[in-house]
Amino acid sequence: MIAASGPDRRPARLLVVEADGTMRDLPRSELATLLDAGDLVIANDAATLPASLRGTHIPNDKAIEIRLAGWLSLPDPTRFVAIAFGAGDHRMRTEDRLPPPRLSPGDHLRLGPLEAIVERLLDHPRLIELRFPGSRAAVLAGLAQHGRPIQYAHVHEPLALWNVWTKIAAGPVAFEAPSAGFALDWRTLQAWRRRDVGFATLTHAAGVSSTGDPALDLRLPFDEPY
Repeated sequence: MIAASGPDRRPARLLVVEADGTMRDLPRSELATLLDAGDLVIANDAATLPASLRGTHIPNDKAIEIRLAGWLSLPDPTRFVAIAFGAGDHRMRTEDRLPPPRLSPGDHLRLGPLEAIVERLLDHPRLIELRFPGSRAAVLAGLAQHGRPIQYAHVHEPLALWNVWTKIAAGPVAFEAPSAGFALDWRTLQAWRRRDVGFATLTHAAGVSSTGDPALDLRLPFDEPY
């Protein structure tokens, strides 16, 4: 979750950079006034998946957290690129998290109501290709039941899924919130319509911000289909 103030987004601010390089700090409510007739705004309408899954590495019965981080075939929710962590939670800095249990292809994970299988390691001991056996509907139901939004130590309280959905959230394909969309609300969209400012959306699978590993972070962003 790329948020500076947690679930309450009312204090959000805008940084406006003018053509001459000068900058202005404005309230978010001023966004509606910054565009002219004929301008076009394109926003990401992806909803955020509950992509953090806590559970057990079955071969050695140790705690594991899986963070879904990439689609292998959008919109197939049975196979993902994922990042593995050991014991701990989001209140710890990501870079201080313990490593996961040693993973091997074929390992089974118990993640709440879901079972997952490590298909292969992706050139890093914490980056894996993961498969959820079962139907699309069953996997989505399990994610909704057990998954939590990915979040980081600067937001201490656990986030609900609605905290990471923008007002225009549509298909659940993002792994973290497309946070620029938090600047939008229905009043702003109405004001743009009155000013003949165009508005359109695309669905972009926004990825994770951090893996907790400097070498792995250098590979970000992972593929982000739209």
